[in-house]
Amino acid sequence: MRTIDMHNHMIAPEVVAFLEREGERYATRVVEREGKRFFLIQDTALRPINDKITQTAARLSDMDTEGVDIQAVSCVPFLMYPEVTPELALAIARVNNDALAAASARYPDRFVPLASVPLQDPPAAAVELERAAKLGLRGVEIPPNVQGQGLDEPQFEVFWQAAEALHMAVCIHPFEAAPRGMMARYFLGNLVGNLYDTGLAAALLIYGGVLERHPDLRVVLYHAGGAFASLIGRLDMGYNLVPDCRSAIPRPPSTYVNQFFFDIIAHNRNMLHYLTNTYGAERLVIGSDYPLPAGLAHPVAEVKALGLAPAAEEAILGGNASRLLRLD
Repeated sequence: MRTIDMHNHMIAPEVVAFLEREGERYATRVVEREGKRFFLIQDTALRPINDKITQTAARLSDMDTEGVDIQAVSCVPFLMYPEVTPELALAIARVNNDALAAASARYPDRFVPLASVPLQDPPAAAVELERAAKLGLRGVEIPPNVQGQGLDEPQFEVFWQAAEALHMAVCIHPFEAAPRGMMARYFLGNLVGNLYDTGLAAALLIYGGVLERHPDLRVVLYHAGGAFASLIGRLDMGYNLVPDCRSAIPRPPSTYVNQFFFDIIAHNRNMLHYLTNTYGAERLVIGSDYPLPAGLAHPVAEVKALGLAPAAEEAILGGNASRLLRLD
């Protein structure tokens, strides 16, 4: 069995070079602080530029130490740029997808690339997803909304059709460079806002009928599903009590959970026990957020500490991700 990390990030050297040239158009600059290089996004958010985040070879020793056989690498989420023009979003998506395909080709047994797409232009996103699939990318990372537009809105249907037809796992990852109001305090945009955005996106995929229309669609909710696991009971309650909810979909929201997967980045082992006991080990995959500091340093050990039955443990460590990425 291969151990597969479904949630980690890379900024390929080609992307770094592209943003060094074009970053002003994306409100992104390369800056130096205390001898280290960073991306500065919207004059607010810093993201490091170092070998572990830019070079596949630099990751291998850490992967071996932690017992991770394969990383499904995706871009750092700010690179999805849902706020820029479609033309700019497509330009960086193409650079990113080409670069991740090339990086994984150098170590095909260790890395599986995930695409990014210009979701603010859904037809262009569908076309780029098809191109990425031909390059060998096995999934796609998207934001939980596009400038306040929910993922259930009609314009995104062409993207969902493409994702389902191409059997691409869709990984939802939030990011807000400059959170406002209360979310701007105490790093709460990340600690709280990301979880809220993920839960809301999942609820809209259900009540908006996206999962009903696309039964073969598989969606990975990073950060242990965000708030979604806490919302499912209330979503069912709404279905039972509210006519608008009952008319939106033909069956209770909880019956769509089998189209979702949760990674293990909960920072709460009791929450992982809850997810496995409630939704089953077949719904969980490893995530680390490598090499960013807010992730899990020892994801394989985190799964093994749950004390699950061997079949359940193996499913989380790699079996579920292998099926999602069509590696079997």
